[in-house]
Amino acid sequence: MLRRRSPLVQVCLALLVVAASGCGGDEDPGDERAGQVRTAALDAGLDGDVADFLALAARGQSATYQVTYPGPDERSELVVANDPPNRRVDVVVDERVVEVQLVLDGEAFQCTRASDADGISSCERTDAVVDAPGLFSERSLTEVTESLRDRADDFTFRVQTVPVAGVEATCLVTEIREGRARSDLGSTGTICVSAEGALLKVDRDGETLEAREYTTEVPDNSFVRPDQQS
Repeated sequence: MLRRRSPLVQVCLALLVVAASGCGGDEDPGDERAGQVRTAALDAGLDGDVADFLALAARGQSATYQVTYPGPDERSELVVANDPPNRRVDVVVDERVVEVQLVLDGEAFQCTRASDADGISSCERTDAVVDAPGLFSERSLTEVTESLRDRADDFTFRVQTVPVAGVEATCLVTEIREGRARSDLGSTGTICVSAEGALLKVDRDGETLEAREYTTEVPDNSFVRPDQQS
């Protein structure tokens, strides 16, 4: 299946890899993936707290939550609902849902609102699945791990806990080392995830994307096709 990355995801990953470019229970399905990511980070020479942070970020794909991000302008926002294997992204403009991207049991749908419709009027199957903001794929976490490893001489890394969107978020903070500043490197970067591994905040040199709302409660009708709701 062809996958293309949304502009917001591109921004998130660009901010996350600041050091590279200057820009649970026993049956929890996230346990194995988190363990693999943590082991890879330790093998790359990263400290245990950084490895723990990356392992936490890896859990987001298998977690259940809903998070709201600001859109490209003050009139819009993105609402992401995740409850594997289902996923939904709503594009909201002026408090009206104008587009919905759904993954239902492995099938992807693109749903749109006609200009004169009261709600979402049609959904079509699609092979071009847009990655949902707030989720870290195996590839992106590998890129981040390698980036942190490669820039360990240029940046310091620390993990801290701060409130974001009404919950306690775990944040990885990168800061340029004294004497290592270059035009192609940023000076600071922060990425924060929830206790479930969902992306809540990214900041690079003051350029910030921060979630407005976050909850682990997903509405019951989130994973019903909008054009089939009565």
